[in-house]
Amino acid sequence: MHPFQRWKKLCLGGLLLCCSWYAQPADWCAQPELNLNGLSKHFDDANRAPADKRNEVNTGLGLTCQLQGVGGWRDELEGGFYKNSHFKNSFYVAYGIYYPVSSLVFVGLRNAIITGYPSGNSGSGIVAGPLPSMKIELGAVVSLNLSVIPKRNAVVLANLGFKF
Repeated sequence: MHPFQRWKKLCLGGLLLCCSWYAQPADWCAQPELNLNGLSKHFDDANRAPADKRNEVNTGLGLTCQLQGVGGWRDELEGGFYKNSHFKNSFYVAYGIYYPVSSLVFVGLRNAIITGYPSGNSGSGIVAGPLPSMKIELGAVVSLNLSVIPKRNAVVLANLGFKF
């Protein structure tokens, strides 16, 4: 790994941890959640040669802050990093808005900006757009977060969130 990449990862990780330590429930970041990024499933891999398979173990960390909400909707701000499907480091920020379909299941959209993709907008390596998403509360502390990249050969992304 290039030293600059390691430095960026350490700085972002430190920033996320510092933000989480200082966030109080009365502050703008209610119910902070540490995300363990995760897994993905690429539905076009059956047509790829073994050497062209995508990375489906996308390790990384993120921090989600629940905001004030919009009417009956829950809204969140998220940022973090992970090893993407092309085996590159990606950094992301996202704003998500979710509607409660039950006390444990929330569905909505995450609008994300993500770095590290070779076919990004205008060749910049940055991709952006809405991701249909779902949050499933597995208990008082743990949630399963799922998102879909809606394209011809869809990708499903998963991570676990831990409230603190």
